[in-house]
Amino acid sequence: MSTNPLDHLSSSSVTAIPQMRRGRTSLFARCRQSIWSLAQLINRWTRKWNRKRFPVVALVSVLLHVLVLGICGLIVIRNPQLVDEIFTTLVEPTEVGEPLAEHSLFPLTELDVEVHHELMTADMAANQTFETLGPMTFNVSDAFPQVAVNSTDAPKPIEMKIGDATAGRMSAVAKRTMLEKFGGNSASEAAVALGLKWLVNHQLKNGSWSFEHSAHPNCKGQCTQDGSLRACPTGATGLALLAFLGAGHTQHSGDYQKEVQRGFDYLLKVGKQSSGTFDLRGNVVSREGMYVQGLCTIALCESAAMSHDSRIRKAAQGAIEFIVKSQNTNDGGWRYYPGQAGDTSVVGWQVMALKSGHDAKLDFSKKVFNGSEKFLDLVQSNRGAQYAYMPGTGPRDSMTAVGLLCRMYLGWDRTNPRLANGVAYLDSLKPSSQDMYFNYYATQVMHHWGGDEWTRWNDVMRDQLVTTQHHVRTGHRAGSWDVADTHGAAGGRHYMTCLAIMTLEVYYRHLPLYNRDTLKIEF
Repeated sequence: MSTNPLDHLSSSSVTAIPQMRRGRTSLFARCRQSIWSLAQLINRWTRKWNRKRFPVVALVSVLLHVLVLGICGLIVIRNPQLVDEIFTTLVEPTEVGEPLAEHSLFPLTELDVEVHHELMTADMAANQTFETLGPMTFNVSDAFPQVAVNSTDAPKPIEMKIGDATAGRMSAVAKRTMLEKFGGNSASEAAVALGLKWLVNHQLKNGSWSFEHSAHPNCKGQCTQDGSLRACPTGATGLALLAFLGAGHTQHSGDYQKEVQRGFDYLLKVGKQSSGTFDLRGNVVSREGMYVQGLCTIALCESAAMSHDSRIRKAAQGAIEFIVKSQNTNDGGWRYYPGQAGDTSVVGWQVMALKSGHDAKLDFSKKVFNGSEKFLDLVQSNRGAQYAYMPGTGPRDSMTAVGLLCRMYLGWDRTNPRLANGVAYLDSLKPSSQDMYFNYYATQVMHHWGGDEWTRWNDVMRDQLVTTQHHVRTGHRAGSWDVADTHGAAGGRHYMTCLAIMTLEVYYRHLPLYNRDTLKIEF
């Protein structure tokens, strides 16, 4: 088989040229003949080179193509009537090409992302640093560019089943439609793309991530705000994987297959199997254990549902079993250690993990949900519209968001007045500028609820995150977020960036719960 990159010029794409109909100008005929002669000459010359000289041959091929296109461009300008004939003859498809990357809604290069954000910060003085800047004011409510559609193409209705929770992120069409339908825009997607790039730049050689992100060999302290959980790579890895999965990138599809695969390989390597369970807590040094178990389990369950990877599914099943067996038998909650009396913050991650396991059709006792409801009853106030951190304490805004999301997953529907009162309370608070943990949960609640409440919430939340992301044209922090969470010091910049990305993915990451049995979208 020939390795000559010019061989394709002697195929039907060139021999088809003489078949163009009569009436061409003599100039075109002479140019065509000259190009063909030049192609034959270079083709004979390049065959003399062996495979070790392939880069030189490839360069010659590139230069030849540039010359051909340049001459043809001049001819088309002088002879516009030839356009249809040239493209009909020369661009005749001989085989089905590779499909477009499903997950590249906006095929952004690094320069595209930088220019996009530079435009948003063009009014800033060049000598200002990010830390000294106040809130940016610009319009990020831009609509998506309208794509030309053949008027004869009728829209095709597609039903996304609510049970298939990951359907909204698994194709470019679905993602784009969900973005437009639920309030995302090009600015929010550019922020997600740049955020994922920051994560890629901080993945370690063994596939893990670290809350001490500045220790990465390529970072070397350029990114500030390390988290204090330096000995918790499993937690940092689980959070990063959730950010990639949220945008539809798995180990088998999307733009970051290698990074996701290495991340999951790391989790599978360090997890501990015992009596049918899979312990992902790592070397617990403080109170992070069950938090880490919950978020890593969500990542495994989502991957199992999206990729159908048998290794991942087995690990996800064991991780779910560990959560089930760690539930407190008295109050139905979870806390820092298996069997400990619960707190609402840890309970939230376990309920989300169990919901993900249910969506992935894993097999476990559903009695665990009854225990979760029992615990929520113990920490509720205002008849279930607000929630406390632990039984016997007063309600907190962040715990209210956690509790309401859990209630949604455990069966409260949109007609429940207690849920309606809770949503009205969150609506009155608006997104916080200093509590990303609250924003992460509350955004999911409002998205599932929908309506005017969601529109008001999203308009603030989306623009707030877009404008506070590091948009520096050069610099290692580009794509990340500064910590804006009173309890975020443990996770630092890595934690904050992952939560911000996942919040901006909400449009397609979560199908809304309250649209009857299916969500019908016209494609």
